[in-house]
Parts: sequence; structure tokens; C-alpha cells
Amino acid sequence: MKQNLTGALRRTLLLKVISKPQPTRDDVESVVELASAKVIEALEAQSMTVYLLEDKQIAFKYVYYSPTLWEDFPEREEEFENRRKSLLKMRLPEGTGVVGQVIRTGEPSFYSFDADGDSIHVLHRNTGFEITSMLTVPLLGSKGPIGALQVLNKEPFADDDYFTEGNLALLAEVAEYTAPLIQRMIDSSYKIEDREAAKFVARYTENRLVADASELSVDENVITTVGEAIIRRTQILPYKRVSPTSVAVLMTNPLDYPSRETFQNTTDFRIDEIAVAPLSLIESLLKQYVGGLGEASAGPTVGSGEMAEIADVIDVEYGDGGDGPSDDELTDEDSAPIIQLANRIIEDAYVSGASDIHIEPQEKDLIVRYRVDGICAEKLRLPSKVAGALVARLKVMSDLDIAEKRLPQDGRIVFKKFTRKNIDIDLRVAIGPMNHGEKVVMRILDKTKSALPITALGFSQENLSKYRDCIVQPYGMILHCGPTGSGKSMTLFSALREVASPDVNIQTAEDPIEYTIPGINQMQMHRQIGLTFAKALRCYLRMDPDIILVGEIRDQETAEIAVEAALTGHLLLSTLHTNDAPSTVARLTDMNIEPFMISASLLVVCAQRLMRRVCKNCAISYTPEGNEAQILSRALDGWLGPVFKASPSGCATCNGNSYKGRVGIHELMVNNDELTKAINSGADSAVIKRIAMQTGMKTLHQDSMLKVKEQVSTIIEAVATVPPDQILAEISPPPETEAPAPALVEA
Repeated sequence: MKQNLTGALRRTLLLKVISKPQPTRDDVESVVELASAKVIEALEAQSMTVYLLEDKQIAFKYVYYSPTLWEDFPEREEEFENRRKSLLKMRLPEGTGVVGQVIRTGEPSFYSFDADGDSIHVLHRNTGFEITSMLTVPLLGSKGPIGALQVLNKEPFADDDYFTEGNLALLAEVAEYTAPLIQRMIDSSYKIEDREAAKFVARYTENRLVADASELSVDENVITTVGEAIIRRTQILPYKRVSPTSVAVLMTNPLDYPSRETFQNTTDFRIDEIAVAPLSLIESLLKQYVGGLGEASAGPTVGSGEMAEIADVIDVEYGDGGDGPSDDELTDEDSAPIIQLANRIIEDAYVSGASDIHIEPQEKDLIVRYRVDGICAEKLRLPSKVAGALVARLKVMSDLDIAEKRLPQDGRIVFKKFTRKNIDIDLRVAIGPMNHGEKVVMRILDKTKSALPITALGFSQENLSKYRDCIVQPYGMILHCGPTGSGKSMTLFSALREVASPDVNIQTAEDPIEYTIPGINQMQMHRQIGLTFAKALRCYLRMDPDIILVGEIRDQETAEIAVEAALTGHLLLSTLHTNDAPSTVARLTDMNIEPFMISASLLVVCAQRLMRRVCKNCAISYTPEGNEAQILSRALDGWLGPVFKASPSGCATCNGNSYKGRVGIHELMVNNDELTKAINSGADSAVIKRIAMQTGMKTLHQDSMLKVKEQVSTIIEAVATVPPDQILAEISPPPETEAPAPALVEA
């Protein structure tokens, strides 16, 4: 009952308020709790109540009593708690009492009681304590009052005995910036402006609000120094230098500490001053000072506004003739237009949050596609005459042979060498001959990005507990399996980040090095000179390691040495390409590893995928029916409840995609006596999977449905990522059936 929100809880509530525009009545509590904490702290109020109009009745939405009300009579604490619970269930007729009058008129009320009277006695009886002063202010929505805030009595330790006119003004201010957010939560047709949200955040975090560009004196040089890519990525706009190493910035949410950390680590500027601004203002200033890449292009072949400048570079819009570059310039890899084109494509992909860039020659066009959140989408269509020069330019940047066009080539681009902008990324480049020319695929490796905490990867509580138990074992083998781009490397490095300490020697063999973690020894593979995973492993076994990470087990030699390392007192982590966890045993057996060595060395196998997060800005809540209900119920032991589905049209937050970001789903097969017996007996993958499920393993499909239950993603996305398990269909009855599910078949 005591109003004591921790900093972490306040951050969580504030993030919930400003990042979940899809209105739900449950979210009202978040806004109310934040506003109440602010009022109680600022006014030193002994009691506070928040009222809302619901169906022409006044509902008590929040009731607070200070512990000072019972500090001399501890036995009254329970009495106040019961009174609070009773009030939260109560509804008053519209227009009742002082609160009803304030809501009806929209005018505040200020009472200071220094005499007896009938109304005072009624208040004493209803509240259970003596009232000396009371403030009541309306919560004004777009169509009139929607509720009220009321505070009773100053705390005994406050400087003033009674509330003042200044206190009334402060309470009215809190009500003013809180009311639009509450209305957004209870009225699905109400759309809140980002300026209103910024006002709430600014008041709550006690930062200056900048609502208009005229309130700022902007230093264009600091914006140019930081660069558009970092500003767009973090949504942090630096507008002046405070010192040679620090800046003042605009943010939509000062409590977004991950973005602040990314900004500071990437730019080497410390954030000394923060002002809150609407996102529309940040976008407007960015457009003004960096050239407006956010505007839509007029060219018919440009896929997005971000690519407008690329169209200008190669002059797509001029077509034949005009003022654009000549044909010679477009076919020369050293020409200015081609150099600019290569750079702009990479910069735009980075700003867009793409993981891969595909440059694909077709018969008449050159298509540029980005993979964002696991989905490839066309971004640009160029004349085919650009293809040769663009591929040659990328080969030059990758240190590859530009004359070789018949064989595949692999390389790496250190992009910082080719741009003046502060974009510190590497690109892993793969080039292969196709029927209309050479295709290029570039994987973006962000050197400013560090491994996420293991708690942020999407592990369920059950899986997280099991996985943590495994990574602290002194020896054994931990394998992650899944296709390329399923988040295996991120999970492995998050695990290393958790166990890294000065008394542990961790050594990795990687191709390429994707994440840099302090205190870990990392080796880059070079197959051209014979430095392979197997050679790195043999080297590491002579270097007194505690933990070894091998990027991938691709062949028999690497597998043999990995198993040997796990059996001789080392903790070994690596990856394999298999569809699920049980199939890992068959894959190692195919590499001629003896089953008894697999069972003796294996600690855990984690199969994983990345599934798109539904955009909670525009997601639609519903209760699944028919086949969807059957799939959900089977995977979650009969659970069926409200889940999210994607909006057909999306929104501005997700750029119309209905999904934004990705979350990991995991299948954790922890070795045990039953699995060891099955592996040693040569059981096939289906039998191993049944035994693993009997002993507690949740399949990828079950974990994906758990994310659906938690309203992180949708049923359609979950099934598209991982199909339903046939085993579940065999052992689970339909939702309508009341018969218990039969036990799993013994292996």
C-alpha cells in the first residue's frame, strides 16, 4: 500500500505508457500509478484518490494512504487496507459530492477545514481520519471531464500544515498532462499527439520540454559529426556541445538507457543534458540539418524515401539523356556516381536496421533488397548497365579479384575506410555467378553492438534456468543449432558475457568475429592461409583454456577435437546446422563420432529461431477459434485465451509492416540418463525427441506458442516460423475433448 516505486519499475511503467498506443483499459493503471507517484512525492500528500467516469458512474481507480495515518496505532493498518480495497470496488452516481461537482463543472475545488460542519463530519466518517485540507482537480479529456484527482491533508512532516494555491496549480498541471494519456487508454477512437506524450514524459522525468524548434539554438556541426545513421538509429539528436567530449541532446524518452549507451559508445560523446522532444520535432530537425532523407522520392523506381539520394546519384529519374552521369561513368567502378551509390546503399541498409543486403542482377534490371527482421524486401531497382561497375566496386572494397567472374568469392568490407560518416560496421561479402551476372550478398556486422544480456534473448523462465545451470558447468559440450541468421552467435556470446570473469580463460575461434567482449581472447579464421577451426582448436588445447567457443562444427576433424576438448575438462560451445535439437545427435553420428562419446560429452543442445514481434502499436486483440484454437491449445496444455493478431495495414511505428523487431524461440534438450541410454543404443531422432519431451523439453513450436500467449507475436507468425509438432497432434486431444491426454510412448 505504501507508494514506493523503484526506479526500474517506474522506467517499466513509463515505457509501457509511451510504447503501447493500442488502447487497453488495463494500461490505465500504469498511467495512474505514475501520476500518483508524482503527486504524492511533490505535494507530500497523506492520501490520494484517482476517479474516472465509467458508464455514467464515478469509479475509484486508485487509493493511497500514507503509513503516517497508523504509525501511532499499528493495528489500524489492516483497517485502512480493507477500506482501500472496498473503495476500489465502489461506484458512485455521477454528480455525487465534491468530486461529482468538479467532474460536472470541470472546475477545481480547494477546501481548507478549520471549523466543524456536517460535510466535514461526513468526510471524517468516510475516510476514517480527520480532514484538514483537500484539493480536487478535473481530468479534462477532448470532450469534457473524464475523471478527477483528489489529495487529502499534508503529511505531518511537511513544511506547510495545509495545501496552498501553488499546490493546487501543480496538481492541475499533473492532471493536464495525464488526462490525454488516460483518455488514449480508455477510448480506442482517441489519438494522442506525440507532443502530448512528450509533455507527460518531460513532466514525469523532470526534464525540459522542447516543443518547437524556435526554442533551440542548434549547432549544425555536432549533428554532422555524429552522423544521420546514429541519430536515426537511437532517436537521439545532439543539438549543442556542452564540452569537447559531451553534448546536449533531444530524446523522446530519457529513460531509454540502451539507446543512450549505444549513442555514447558509438560517438564517444557523453550525454550531459537531456531535453524531451516529440519524435516529429526530431525528424523535422534531422531533415532540416541533414538533407531530408525521410522524404518520399518522386522517382517511380525508388522503393522508399530513404533511397531518394541514391536515385539522384545514378540519375534514374532522368532516364535517357538529361543532366545525369554518362554511360561511361555508370560502367566505371572508380567513377564518383558508382562510389557514391555503393556507399549510399550500405548506409541506407544500416539505418534501416537491415541484417543483409542482396544485390541481384536480372535480365533488364539490377534489384537491391534488404533483409529486415528476417524478411527480404525490395528497396531499389536500377538499370542493368550499373551492375558490372557496382559489383566491381564492392569487390575493390572487399579486396577481391575484380577479373574473376566465373567462380564464387568471399570477402570482408571494413566500411569505416570508405566513409567519413561515423558508421563503424563491417560487411561479410559473398559473390557468386548467376545467369544474368554476379550476385552480391553482404551481411552487416555492427561493431558498435555488443552481446545482449541473456535475459533479453527471449528464453522462457524454465529454459533460462536450465541454460544457466549448463553454462556454469566446468566441462562438457553446449551446442546451438539452427539455420543461418537464427541468433546462434548472439546467444553464445550472451552466455560468455554472463560467465566471463578475470579468473576464467575464455578463447574463441570465429569466422568472422561478430561481437567483441572485453576479457575474451578471440581469433579470426583465415581459410586461405590454412587457419581453420580444427587448427585453432588444436592450438587452444595447448593454451590452458577454461572455456572454448568454436564458431561452427563443419567437418569430422573439428567435431572430433571438440568432443575431445569437452571430455578432457573444458567447457566447449559451438554451433551446428540442424533443424531441431534431437537431430544434432544424428548429425554428429554422420561425422563418425561414436555415440558413447556424444552422450558422454553433451551437456545441452539448444535449437533456436528468430520470430518477428508483432507491433503493439497496431496489434489487434482477439480470442482464436477453430484450427488456431486447436493449435494453441495443444501446444500449451489446453490453454486458450486472448492473443494478438497483426493489423492488416500496420502503422507508422512499424512502417506499415505490422511487425517490428524479433524475439528468440528455443528448444532446450538437456542431457540426462534416459537420453544417454537412447543415444548409446543408436536411437533415431524421433525416439530421442519423444524421450526429451517426456523429461521436460519444450519444442520450438511450443515455445513459439508461449510467445503468442504472452502477446509477443501472432499465431500466423509462429506457425510460419515453426510448423506444429506432429508428436503433439498424436498425443494431445482436441480442445473440445475432455479425455486426458495419453502418456508419451516409452522409447
